[in-house]
Amino acid sequence: MTSLNPNFAGLLVQYFRQAGLQPGDKVAVAVSGSFPGINIGLYAALETLQLDPVIITSVGASMWGANNPDFTWLDMEKLFYNRDIFKTRSLAATYGGGNDMGRGLSPSGRDLLQAAIDRNGIPLLPSDNIQDAITKRQDFFLAQAQGKSFSAYVNVGGGVASIGSSHNKLLLPAGLSYSLDAHNWPRKGNLIQFADMGVPIIHVLGIADLARNHGLPISPDYQPQPGEGEIFVRTMYRFPLAAAILAVYCLLCMLVLAPEIRHGLFDRLGRKSASPILPVVCLLMTLGWAAFSPTAEAATSRWVAVSPVERQEEVCLNSSGLDFSYSRLDSISPVIYQVNGPRHLKVVGRYLFGENESGRQSFTITALVDGQEVVRKTFAANIHGEVTICDLDGAVSVLRRARLEIGKGKHEISLLATADGSGFVAVRLFQETRRKSSPTVSFQPQQFLELATLQFDSGNQSTYYRFEAGSPLAFSLNGPATVQLFTRLDFDLTMNGTQEYGLEVLRDDVSWRTFQFHTAELSTAHYLERPEVLPGARKKISIDIPRGTHTIEVRCLRPAVCGVTAQIRIPRKALEARP
Repeated sequence: MTSLNPNFAGLLVQYFRQAGLQPGDKVAVAVSGSFPGINIGLYAALETLQLDPVIITSVGASMWGANNPDFTWLDMEKLFYNRDIFKTRSLAATYGGGNDMGRGLSPSGRDLLQAAIDRNGIPLLPSDNIQDAITKRQDFFLAQAQGKSFSAYVNVGGGVASIGSSHNKLLLPAGLSYSLDAHNWPRKGNLIQFADMGVPIIHVLGIADLARNHGLPISPDYQPQPGEGEIFVRTMYRFPLAAAILAVYCLLCMLVLAPEIRHGLFDRLGRKSASPILPVVCLLMTLGWAAFSPTAEAATSRWVAVSPVERQEEVCLNSSGLDFSYSRLDSISPVIYQVNGPRHLKVVGRYLFGENESGRQSFTITALVDGQEVVRKTFAANIHGEVTICDLDGAVSVLRRARLEIGKGKHEISLLATADGSGFVAVRLFQETRRKSSPTVSFQPQQFLELATLQFDSGNQSTYYRFEAGSPLAFSLNGPATVQLFTRLDFDLTMNGTQEYGLEVLRDDVSWRTFQFHTAELSTAHYLERPEVLPGARKKISIDIPRGTHTIEVRCLRPAVCGVTAQIRIPRKALEARP
């Protein structure tokens, strides 16, 4: 509601004028479907000042944004163009979402994004990972500049390729910035890269704070009118009148206070003994705040797969190119799990259609806790065309869920299923776990050979950076901080299951320490970019960074043909460290 205020266009005009932009100046722009109201105001400001924008849209949208798959921001943009309201349109598009690749969306969701891009005739910037997405965007901006320099970079929303990392939201100031303070940026997105080039930045996020700071209403229950707000008002003073009133005020103060001052009022007040009550109250309030205020590390929850007590018949299903192991259920022999409570549990099930079976089917899942039935739920089974049985023919239904709770102590969970058709039911059981948010954040090095996405059999992914003997890993960091470096040796098909490898860490081009590791091949994960390479077990190195800016380089000493991937983690409090 706040972002629908048309006067954000006036605020953006103000930013452009403060940045010294002139008609015809090139402006790099990144928008998303999250704030269509702000996008409209931005396009109005760009055309009012006759600027020349290069716009990349991430089509994905937040909960209250342009999230109708038949009416995305690209569709709105085309409507304005066809109605002759705006001549400004996007020159390229990405999916948006996780890693700017639509991660977090279903395959059908990504198909809807692709359909929106296709029907609006906008070229897609495809990418393999977040670093590739940032690079593709930056290359596109520079190619469209056609030799001219950009006079500003505008970002609307929290697109990860533009800002670089979700952690950067805490470090990036909203509004107009002529330069950015030096921080330990976990990853440099396009916004930060343009700032490093000396280009003024206009960052439109934290909408409520922006509105509050510029006198615009927060979540108004009315439609603000154009030209309404403090940004259109300039406060001025009548200095002669103010000077006269100030002189009268000072004279009155002297007349009132002079007698008291002559009688030593302030001396008498100073001689009075101070009451001990106030310091005691302040101390108690401070202690109370320290004891009862919430900690900075909030607890987060996630769902973790639970393995059966005894191995049952397993079924491999493939979804979005990833394989997942399900347990087959029947109505006689239950699949049994052991879970410690109290806990929230989630059963996810699919119906696997029998041979020559099609159409709508139904199945029932029954859950027992310590022998007592707690859930009996019947589901409709419709075919999900994007999920298949690994290496086999056969249709699979959409995912169905049932939830249950268990009390304190150790419990036995039994799952049974019946189906109306000739197929069968396959399930996975998940338990909710709560943990404190990590005190560290992932940090991207400035120099590495290639990005490596580690895919675990559990479905989780982790980003690593590969380096070799001739291509070391390097990064700069502002201290003081302690860096955690997690490394894994690459195992190819010719290597044994266990290996030795050595690393040297240089700090400011001086050898700091060497590390020798004995590692084993990890068979429960693989690299998406190089499926033929298996990772080794994770080994940890802690590197102390003194105060100031320091360069760290990690070299592979042995074996001679050495491939290693690394993940860098820095403390959250080190994000704001400066040189």
